Formats: sequence, C-alpha cells, structure tokens
Amino acid sequence: MKQIIIARKDLNMSPGKLAAQVSHASMAFLSMMIQEKAHEVLKYPIQRHLSFNPDLPSRQAFYKREDLTQWAKEYFERNEGFFYTRPKDETDRYGELELCEPEYEYTSELFFEKDLYEGWIRGLFTKVVCEARNENQLLRAARIAEWMGLKEGKDFFPIRDACLTELAPENVDENGRGWTLTCIGFRPLEDKIAEKISKKFQLYK
Repeated sequence: MKQIIIARKDLNMSPGKLAAQVSHASMAFLSMMIQEKAHEVLKYPIQRHLSFNPDLPSRQAFYKREDLTQWAKEYFERNEGFFYTRPKDETDRYGELELCEPEYEYTSELFFEKDLYEGWIRGLFTKVVCEARNENQLLRAARIAEWMGLKEGKDFFPIRDACLTELAPENVDENGRGWTLTCIGFRPLEDKIAEKISKKFQLYK
C-alpha cells in the first residue's frame, strides 16, 4: 500500500510551509478516524460523588471520609446532584482531596482494516508526493478520485490553509475567513489504485 499526496507547485511555498502542508495531508485520514470515535471521559472517574441528605432515612449513605460527607451535604442543600474532587497530589489518588470542576479527557477507539494495518501502518508508511501545476490541476485529482469511487472526507482530503503566515487567501468562506487550497492527501491505497492517480502527476521537484 502507499499514500499519495499532491501539492500545488504554483504557490511557491517555502520548504517549511510545504512540509507542514504535506504533513497535514498525510495525517488527515488518521485524524478524521480519531475525531469520529472520540468522546469525553472524566479525568478522575472515581472522583464523581453523589450528594445526599444524611438526615433522610431513605438515604442512609455516608462516605467513609468526613470531608466527602460534609461536601455531599453542602451540595445537596444547594440542589446539586453531584460534586467533583481531585487528589491534591497526582501521584496519590486516594490521598487528600480538593473540590474542583469536572475535568475531562478524550478517548478514541480505532479499528483498522487488516490490509491497512499490516500493509502500511505496520509496514513502511510508503508515501509518494506529486505536484500539481495549479489549483485546477489539483482539483482534477479530486475528480479522478471520485470517478474511481473514492469519497472526499473518507478516502481523500483537500487541505485548506488558513493563510495566517506566508500564503495569501484565494477563497473566502461563509464567515469571511480566507483560505487557499494547498494539497490533497489520500488515505493509504492499494498500489494499483494509488498508481492510477499518481501516474497523472509527476513527482514533486
């Protein structure tokens, strides 16, 4: 398997800018997979506590720690169902606690096709960087991909620079923000499919 990346030659990007844009294109398929499966989880899942009224017979539940029992009572009186704590010492999660706002991290579970994992991720990460003379020729690569049954946002990814550094915007979005199409990155493809695309473009020089 190999990954095809096509970058515009007419933009005369500096080596650093070109490297950044090609890097965006290379990781686009993977970052999309991560984003699609990502969701929030509490950073301290064992530190989410139920507030309760210790004076009610039906809620005869007390925390073994007096500080938690006191906080639970205070939050119940404020009609708040939960309160959150974190360890003052990150290395001792069961040591002294302090109240905090809920803190979150993100987790994402990825599933890879057998060929993708064994042929590319666990392989040589083979990449081919080609050049397009201008925006029109770059868009031709997208049309070729669509004709082959590949889908934007799944199989290939146009990279649009926000024009915060060296490039001038060529387009403007609905919010008035400028952008320029710099390259297109494909997910790793079987060699015979990748070559149908890459043979239309010469290697970037």
